[in-house]
Amino acid sequence: MRHTAALLIFTSSVFAASGPETKDISQAGIQTAFRILQKEYIRSNDLTFDELNRAALAGLLQRLDFGAELIPRKLESVPNTLKGVRADLLNAQTAYLRPLAMTNQEIAEMEQHLRKFAEAKAAHLILDLRTPSPPGDFDDAASLLSLFVPKGEVLFKMKQMGQSTTEAEMSSRDPVWTKPLLVLVDEETNNLGETIAAVLRLRKQALLIGSATRGGAVRYETVPVDAEWSLRFARAEVLLADDTSVFKKGLKPDFEVTLSATRKHQAFEAALEQDVKSTITDNPRARFNEAALVAEKNPELDAYIRRSAGEALPEDASKPIDTVVQRAVDLITTRTLLEAAKIDWKRNNKPSDDLPVRKAIPVTK
Repeated sequence: MRHTAALLIFTSSVFAASGPETKDISQAGIQTAFRILQKEYIRSNDLTFDELNRAALAGLLQRLDFGAELIPRKLESVPNTLKGVRADLLNAQTAYLRPLAMTNQEIAEMEQHLRKFAEAKAAHLILDLRTPSPPGDFDDAASLLSLFVPKGEVLFKMKQMGQSTTEAEMSSRDPVWTKPLLVLVDEETNNLGETIAAVLRLRKQALLIGSATRGGAVRYETVPVDAEWSLRFARAEVLLADDTSVFKKGLKPDFEVTLSATRKHQAFEAALEQDVKSTITDNPRARFNEAALVAEKNPELDAYIRRSAGEALPEDASKPIDTVVQRAVDLITTRTLLEAAKIDWKRNNKPSDDLPVRKAIPVTK
C-alpha cells in the first residue's frame, strides 16, 4: 500500500499538469479519484501497480512532449540513410543548399558548394533546413554557422541542467558566404537547424521563410532504460547570444508559406531524381510563336485537338512543386528588380532658383 500511495501522489502530479480537463483539480481530489477507480471501477482488477506506473510514465512523456521520448534501442545503431548536400544554381543570381543530415562531412561539402557559388557570382543563397532528421551534435551546428558568421563572434550558448553558468560557442573561422541569405524552416526542422536559423536571424543575416518550428533547440542525451528501450531527453538548453531561448517557443518565420509534409517530401524525392529547379517550375506549354509561324505549325491548335480527343499531354501531368522555395525565389526576384530600378526617393522636386518667377498681373476693370 505504501508503494501504491506514493505512486498515486506521483501520478496525480503528472496528470494534474497534463491537460485542461485536470489542471483545476486539487491534488487531494485527484488522489481520491484514483482510489475510487481502484475500488469501484467496473474492471478495477486491470488497474494494477504496473498499469498505473505505465500510465504515470505515459502522462509525463505526453506532458514533456518532445522534451523526452522513448525510442527502441535497435534504432539507435541504425545509420541515417539520407546524407549529403543538395546544391543547385536556380538562376544566375540565386543558389540553393540543403544539408540532409547536418553532419561534419556535409559541412565540408557545403563549403565547396559555397565557393563554387561565389565563383559563379551568385548574389543570394537559399539555405533549406526543412529536412527531417534525428537530433544532432551542436559542434556540427557551430561549424556550419562558422561558414556565415565572422571569426570570434558568439554563435550561441549551452546551459547545462542544474548550472547557472553557460558555455559559449564561438565562430572558429572566417566566413565563406557573406551575401544575402534566406533560410527555410518548418515543424520538421531539427534541433540544429532551429538553432542555426535563430542565430542567423538574431544577427540580422537572414530572413526566415516557411512555417513555425516546434521549439526543440536543446541538446539531447540518450540513456538505456532496459534491454529494448532507451530514454532520450533534453539535457542542455540552447541560449542565443542575447540569452533568449526558443525551447518550447519555436521560431515564427518572417514570411509564412505553408506546405504539407507529404507534398514537401514528394518535392524532395523529385529533386533527388532530377534537380531542385525542376520542383519550382511548371511544365511549359507549347505556344504559337515566330518559330512555329516559320515552320507553318500551330502547336496550340494541335494541343487543343489532341486534348479534345481525350489524349493526355505532357504539360497536363502533375508534378511535385515546392511552393516554399518558389516564394523564396519570388522574393529574391522582387528585391533584385527594385534594386535595379534605382529610384531616387530623396530627389528635390522644388523649382530651381535660377528660373524666372512670373509676377501676378493685376486685374483691371
